[in-house]
Amino acid sequence: MTKIVYLDQNHWVTMAQARVAPEKIQRADERQAADVLWGLVTADQVRLPLSSAHLVETVHAGDRERRRNLAKVMLDAYGGWHMLNPLVVRRYEFAGGFGGPAPTASDVFTTAAQSPFFTYVPTISDAAREQVQSLATSIVWRAAWASLLLEETLSKEELNATAGVIDGWAAVPAALAQYMRDHPAERDMRLITVTYLLGDLKVDIAQACVLTGISNDELAHHLQPENVVGFFSQLPFTGRVLEIIQARLRNPSDKWVNNDLNDLLFLACAAGYADYVVAEKKTGHYLREADRYAVPGASVHLNLRSLVEALQTSDQPSW
Repeated sequence: MTKIVYLDQNHWVTMAQARVAPEKIQRADERQAADVLWGLVTADQVRLPLSSAHLVETVHAGDRERRRNLAKVMLDAYGGWHMLNPLVVRRYEFAGGFGGPAPTASDVFTTAAQSPFFTYVPTISDAAREQVQSLATSIVWRAAWASLLLEETLSKEELNATAGVIDGWAAVPAALAQYMRDHPAERDMRLITVTYLLGDLKVDIAQACVLTGISNDELAHHLQPENVVGFFSQLPFTGRVLEIIQARLRNPSDKWVNNDLNDLLFLACAAGYADYVVAEKKTGHYLREADRYAVPGASVHLNLRSLVEALQTSDQPSW
């Protein structure tokens, strides 16, 4: 059975270097692991989906030649597969928690046109949806996606505006962590974090209510103080976000930076539904800690050599 492996951007860089500049990979065993992974992709034993986070981060990939080399490698390896935008997954996780259809791995990882974007509306758990997708739509979509990866998509002004929005997001949990350090007390950190998330995710919750048609009383039942943490924890992606944020809030010296938003959303989403995730180190450690409380999900690794070892030894985690 083909395994779903979600690679953080830095590991895509390693995959690209293995193709175009292997001498830049400092560790020989990491270079060998990249070669093995390429072989598994070619043999269709491993699937490497892309996401809109990869698109955004490829825009920042440096000079034009470096970006095009990286994008070409991604396009060679991904096979037309994408991960749904985490905002879409989160909306349907809430809907599932409210009694509606819940997303599965086959919903989250798909070849459907436009699936990486938050405006995409999936047909959750409809296994036939890929079969009815027209060939023409598929061809046009893959060409459009390739063009987005290969060409510049945002101006300097647009990039600065985006960075400003993300900085505003990061300032809120940073301020909350600082407040708790300045006002020490006995606190239920998961309940505090859920309260913060309820404010941050109110639009997603409202959309999920519309999808499922639940009443205000039914919604209130799910979000009572005595059970709201359990409600969030049962959600494969959003439960992991809860665990990562509460762990970081416990440490006010942990700086929230621009890249944290992509890492938190996309890596936690992949960890909820993929078979394997190869994450950057900081978020990877948090995801491993989250596994103690979250529903079962992906095996999380910090480098390609660990991933390949796990793939070659009965899919057991190895770090």
